[in-house]
Amino acid sequence: MPESIVVIRMARNLRYKLTYIKIFETFLESERQSMVIELLRSLLQAYQIAIGPLASYLRRMDVASQELELDEKLLDHASSRGDTPSQLRFIHDGLSRAASWYKTQLADRQMAADPELRQLLVELGEIDAAKLWRTEAVMAALKIPLSLKEPDYTEPVIPEPPKTTEWRPRLVDDLRRPNWSGHQGPPAQGERGPGRPASDRGLGPRRSDSWSPRQSPERSGTGGDRSPTKGDKTSKEDPG
Repeated sequence: MPESIVVIRMARNLRYKLTYIKIFETFLESERQSMVIELLRSLLQAYQIAIGPLASYLRRMDVASQELELDEKLLDHASSRGDTPSQLRFIHDGLSRAASWYKTQLADRQMAADPELRQLLVELGEIDAAKLWRTEAVMAALKIPLSLKEPDYTEPVIPEPPKTTEWRPRLVDDLRRPNWSGHQGPPAQGERGPGRPASDRGLGPRRSDSWSPRQSPERSGTGGDRSPTKGDKTSKEDPG
């Protein structure tokens, strides 16, 4: 009979806790700062207490905790952390993942169906959340960042030079455009400035807005076309 998802997940959780106990013991052997030593001891004690009810629950599921092997991959990652800041970041990352894992399991119907298992998940999640908070407090006191900023290997972006307006001849609209001080420029030729009558400008009479053809000298001011007379020098005879 295949193992249920509950047994698989909880057995893996116990395996991780046993592995972290070994990691805490290893970090304690080389640590010299009293604040970090106290943190490691509290973590070690909390995990030793947590594996009791977890192992007891698995025994009722016919899982022997003595047969579980430590996670060698996790041990290798821990052994590569040679100084206190990197070791604390390693611990912080593990506790953060564990706290998120318990929240996910409590939202899973298969894991939360059993009241006993649900209560166990709540208790284990509270332990990791409390130790996560204490780890962050110690790192803040030692001024150790929670994570290292990864180096950026991308090419630097060179900012473009500011765009300048190309030269162009000034138009009538440019002469009349208000400047930044709020004063309007001088009026263009042929336009009336504010408050100035047309007679003050010394310009000619104002043209009509509508276009009209110029009258021919041959046309009178009020009449129609003037017939040529004999005395008119401009008259011509029709070619015969």
